[in-house]
Amino acid sequence: MQTLTETPALVENGFARWDLAEEFGISESDAAFQNLRAEFVDLPPDPYATEEGRNRRYARGVFLPWSREFSWIPDTHLGDQGWMNGYWQADHNPDYVGVVRKLPAMSESARNNPIIHEILSFDYAQTRWSQDDASFPLHVGVHLIKLAVDDPGHEAISSPNELHQDGEPFVFAHLVYRRNVVGGSNMIAPPKYRGKLPEDVPAGEAFAEFELTKPLESYGVTDEKVSHYVAPIRRGAGPETGERAVILVDFTPMRQHI
Repeated sequence: MQTLTETPALVENGFARWDLAEEFGISESDAAFQNLRAEFVDLPPDPYATEEGRNRRYARGVFLPWSREFSWIPDTHLGDQGWMNGYWQADHNPDYVGVVRKLPAMSESARNNPIIHEILSFDYAQTRWSQDDASFPLHVGVHLIKLAVDDPGHEAISSPNELHQDGEPFVFAHLVYRRNVVGGSNMIAPPKYRGKLPEDVPAGEAFAEFELTKPLESYGVTDEKVSHYVAPIRRGAGPETGERAVILVDFTPMRQHI
């Protein structure tokens, strides 16, 4: 697992892993972590995947590379839908090609949680930008996503359910918790396997295979250098709902396009 002093691996190798609980000196009993975990209790169903056990909220922000200041972009009120934010991936997600997904906004308490702000600062520090990109603000997307499954015969599925690239230059995943879950393993592979499943990747071709198991265990990818995948989850042997909760963060330059 990479440490802070080894973070160029994200750019050089296309991916890196970290233990942010250790990096930040945070334990599960800390109030900020307990408050963060509580944000996932009532996450609404993903309106684009109501049958797939996926629940989420989404917020957008702006990061200024020259001052390392971050601020949230205001949400949009869409009548009966309430406060929402649009999420666009062009053709990078085959499930939603050309669709601006309108996703429920993150709560004010989540926006103010100090761990989220520590995560954003840490993630930015792992990125590298051209001089042109660094002279403009960066758009930051922050997703709270919980996969949940009650029926032992069902799965909760991430989208897309294949090796993929997201379109944003840098993407990070931070586990908040997993409970009574089987599955949810990750694969990092060369970009040529985009659109494939892990079983289509020949032995020895994957860059890494791993499972996030500890709170704030994390990884990041340089989008152009790798494809990546997270497997569906199933309920474990316990009686409670199987859940896997993560924070996803992405960074995209906001250069002029005239």
